Amino acid sequence: MKIVRITDREGIYRGIDLWNRENPAYQIRERLIEQNIFAPYAGVNVVGWECTEQDELLAFGLAKYLDNPIADYTDPATGWLSLLVVNSKNSTGCLAGKALLVEIERFLSRKGVQKLRMGGDPQNFLAGLPVELGDYYLSLLEERGFNTYSREFDLYCDISGFQVPARIEKIEAEFKGKLLARPVTMEQETYLLNFLQTNFPGRWYYEAENIKRIPGGIDDYWLLWYQGKAVGFVRTNTVDSAYLGCNVNWGSRWGNKYCGLGPIGIDNNFRGKGWGLYLIGLIINNFREKGYRHMVIDWTTLVDYYRKLGFTPLIEYRAMGKEGLEGS
Repeated sequence: MKIVRITDREGIYRGIDLWNRENPAYQIRERLIEQNIFAPYAGVNVVGWECTEQDELLAFGLAKYLDNPIADYTDPATGWLSLLVVNSKNSTGCLAGKALLVEIERFLSRKGVQKLRMGGDPQNFLAGLPVELGDYYLSLLEERGFNTYSREFDLYCDISGFQVPARIEKIEAEFKGKLLARPVTMEQETYLLNFLQTNFPGRWYYEAENIKRIPGGIDDYWLLWYQGKAVGFVRTNTVDSAYLGCNVNWGSRWGNKYCGLGPIGIDNNFRGKGWGLYLIGLIINNFREKGYRHMVIDWTTLVDYYRKLGFTPLIEYRAMGKEGLEGS
């Protein structure tokens, strides 16, 4: 077996092709490859490896690490295993996967990484290890010292028949004309960023800082206004969005009439009023009226919260990680 770091576009696409063959329910399209791998966020390094034998690809891995700390989010001591796939049709595939993991850990350790997480990376494809992939990958990761520390979910709702719950109608009646949701305009870009930096200074602000650099990237953000003040935000996605969030990674199974929602957040001073559900309800109605039928919320543990609006689990993930890498 031969393990090498991939340094060409063709090699990355070869690895993604293996992923797509092995995991047809999680097809990664070309646009996501170009966006999440070849156009990384500021300060993020993306590295790939392959394990081959007689020119046959046995395993492919994609990892990420940081150059510098990201304020209120994370630091270079944390790295991510973004994707890992093994050729199940080759009897040595499992051995290749294990050897590949060792090589990835050694490389990341030399870059200062001390904690490695499966999925959940900046511009992630996965929130963790999909449970439906079975025990094969779970055993492989556990053998390398990974542990499951939580369960995460992608949620789904058929919004074609969405009916506004009574609790949202009550908020609408109470705050009619005072509580408004509006798409963010170019003129409000700075306002949005200031709102996020004040209320959600970690990952969500960091994502917005990167997404706004893309032409049209800001267009999918919404602000919730109360008496002229922004009190909440949400980001949406469709197949036509300038930037694709991970809540539409797997949406192609429904054709083009699908959309994604999230992240969503309410100013801490206005929480507990039901305004988060109210904002989601407004967004659902907006997309339903435009002809969208399917909506996905990605990477959350708040299953019961979103169930109030008809969302049910679509994909369950094991959030896994390890400390103390090979070579450290």
